Amino acid sequence: MTDNFPDTPEVKTTPKSLDKDKCIIDGEEYPLVIGQIVKLISRGDQPRIAVLADPGHGKTFLLGRLGEILHDELDIMQGEFKPGEQMTQDPETWVNNCRTHAQRVEIVPDADSVFPSDEYYTPKNKANRKVIYLTRLTGNVLAYDAHELAKTDKAIRTNHNIRLVSEGPADNYTFKAEYIQRENDSLQENIIKKSKGLWKVDKPSPETVARIEELDTSEKARELEEAEEKIREEKMDEIEQLANNLG
Repeated sequence: MTDNFPDTPEVKTTPKSLDKDKCIIDGEEYPLVIGQIVKLISRGDQPRIAVLADPGHGKTFLLGRLGEILHDELDIMQGEFKPGEQMTQDPETWVNNCRTHAQRVEIVPDADSVFPSDEYYTPKNKANRKVIYLTRLTGNVLAYDAHELAKTDKAIRTNHNIRLVSEGPADNYTFKAEYIQRENDSLQENIIKKSKGLWKVDKPSPETVARIEELDTSEKARELEEAEEKIREEKMDEIEQLANNLG
């Protein structure tokens, strides 16, 4: 229990529930990793979650369900889960959400595109690092999904403490969960991974699904526009180089 979360429910396990990779919270079964997240909240440690999967494997579905569970089912986080507000790929909106709201699940889909590793010194990546370091005080749960962890910003790679990686074919929506512990003097090495079983994710609410599909469509459009812009830039460089050679 903490000042931010005085009524966090107790997480229990039984031999039977452990055999199913489940824990028991308020009399209901939940994936073990949900229990670990609740325990982190209860003792005042901020859950920082990274979900990794290829497109179509359900990584954003998982984070949508996480928001629904912590807000609407377990009633740990403040208010109802609002996917239209709490799931964003806009860096400015993300920082503003984390700054102006407390005790919410805040989600960034496709974080390797929003906060990529090769943009380490950009204002948006610097702002995200500050979000990670400062929002522990407001009790927000930070959640990112990505195709590849290595392509996300260093702050995400070295500060997440819950990792979920897809297992099996896309339509399984199954993720291997781990609790990540690091020695105090080492963010990248000497980490300890504690298995938290498998989570087979059920489909989130229609409202959450609609928001995920909206973000997916806009992200694909943005990526295509960027690809077109790079092609135009390359063509202009080729023309300029040809003109210089002829001159």
